[in-house]
Amino acid sequence: MKETELLNLDANDKFLNDFLTVLNDFKLGEEKKTEGLAYYALKNGKVTLDDLNKNLPKTIEVVNILMRLDNINYSLLSEEAEKLRNMFFAITKDIRIIMLKIAFVVAELRNVDDKDEEYKHALANSILALFAPLSARLGLSYYKTELENGAFKLLNPQEYDRIQLEVDNRYHKRQPIVERLTALVEDCLKELNITGKVYGRKKHIYSIYKKLQNHNFDNIYDLIAVRAIVKTVPDCYALLGRIHSKVEPLQNRFKDYIAIPKSNGYQSLHTTVIFEGFPVEIQIRTEDMNNFAEYGVAAHWVYKEKRKQSPFDARIAEIRRLMEGDTPVEELADSLNRDIYDGEIIVQTPKGKVVYLPKGATPIDFAYAIHSEIGNKYVGAKINNKIVGQSATLHNGDVIEIITNPNSKGPSRDWLKICKTSTARNKINAFFKKNLKEENIHLGKTMLENAIKDKGFSSNKLLNKKSMEDLLAIYNFDEENELYANIGSGAISPKIIANKLAQQYESNVKTALNPKVNPQININEPKENQIKLPGMNNILIRFAKCCQPMYNDDIIGFISSGRGIIIHRSVCPNTSYFRPERLVEASWKPQPTLEKKAQFKQKSTK
Repeated sequence: MKETELLNLDANDKFLNDFLTVLNDFKLGEEKKTEGLAYYALKNGKVTLDDLNKNLPKTIEVVNILMRLDNINYSLLSEEAEKLRNMFFAITKDIRIIMLKIAFVVAELRNVDDKDEEYKHALANSILALFAPLSARLGLSYYKTELENGAFKLLNPQEYDRIQLEVDNRYHKRQPIVERLTALVEDCLKELNITGKVYGRKKHIYSIYKKLQNHNFDNIYDLIAVRAIVKTVPDCYALLGRIHSKVEPLQNRFKDYIAIPKSNGYQSLHTTVIFEGFPVEIQIRTEDMNNFAEYGVAAHWVYKEKRKQSPFDARIAEIRRLMEGDTPVEELADSLNRDIYDGEIIVQTPKGKVVYLPKGATPIDFAYAIHSEIGNKYVGAKINNKIVGQSATLHNGDVIEIITNPNSKGPSRDWLKICKTSTARNKINAFFKKNLKEENIHLGKTMLENAIKDKGFSSNKLLNKKSMEDLLAIYNFDEENELYANIGSGAISPKIIANKLAQQYESNVKTALNPKVNPQININEPKENQIKLPGMNNILIRFAKCCQPMYNDDIIGFISSGRGIIIHRSVCPNTSYFRPERLVEASWKPQPTLEKKAQFKQKSTK
């Protein structure tokens, strides 16, 4: 094989040969086999990424995905198992890549003897929580059994040996019974003129261990079983009927997985019979069903290159749809399709905690998703051990380490334009409201006094007890300092407050001089015809209620969907969330002075 030479592989390497054996069983084709070998060679230092780019460039994409799977931290498997499986599929999105990884793990398990205990336990835990359930959901029962038994033996060798000894003893005692039952089933096949084969089998160790959590050995009826493999589905039911006519079936122990297959596609007839005083399970299935039960997807995989969709392609799609439903943690809890993760990414902390974030999220979003204080003390980040900027984009499977400084003064307001999650924005705003409140109170009071002065009034004249009570009621604040703090933080415009106070004062004065004047008239309320939009005419204009722009405020326009141009103050916090391409330049048209208004009024009365 030319690729073997390019990858500097040793044909006598046992790990490599075990890996190849499983890949051949999976029947993924030469292309996927080459990608798997490239991954193996890279992990073992036989080649570099530059070598692969030069000699086998088509393998790079899959090799990178497999290497990213290695970055996943499995240390919190007991708490994060389901999320880790979700991350696994979010990264791969391809059944064949998943199978490449499973094949590698099988080879890893077969060659673990020279590793230390910590390595063995980490591998075993990842197998039981992740790779064995994945194999089960894909129907790879042969390898699921090998993975479970091997991992269990690594974690609890004494219990493994105890169960194996008990099974061997019981099987040894019952072996003549199983052989006679096997002969009876073979006679049934001959009587029905059905071609098939019959053999006995033992339940595997880890499966028995799990059953022993709730039962004792005497209540495990499928500890030893007889399996019959026939040609057709009618043969299955015919053989079942003949067996039941000769031996007594145990009530409530019959399962028809042919009529109603398991969610992973498994099909078979299961019945437990009493034979010579012992309960023995009999399984009846066709060759295709047995092939699928042993190797699942691998036994039927066909490339989709240049052909129409086959019935098995449809079966894979059905398996994917089934996996979107609610399933136990010990099984795969998600779809292979990954549609539910469109627009969403899954990343990890260095300790293995899984975090879900929207697509395009940044290290700042990640920091605040972990904890408010982590975000507030953020000074830098590493993605996959590389220092990155605060606006870097996160991707599925990334491992993010946040660098903090206890002496940090807190977040920057610029972060509000960088982060993508409302959680981060809310926590940043909460920081400013809480930690800078005293500063904002002082600043807000000064800003309001200056705005009042710009209107030509003194603070003492406008800021009296009655006017302050009215303002607190309007903005739903309990005390003056809350109003000043919001002005200082930029949440409320001091010009708006000054305008309201001036209007109210002028209204009160006019009412006192002329009681017939309607005090509700707002003579300074901005009008649409006061707005200038360069290059735009006959456009519907509205004023934003969030910031209430007044004449002479610096303003900007926002192109809304079906509501025309919305005018905001340039400093309105909401504008930072708008898409830049929907913001337009806006300004106020020059307005006549009070003196010119008076002259115009005199002319109109003559």
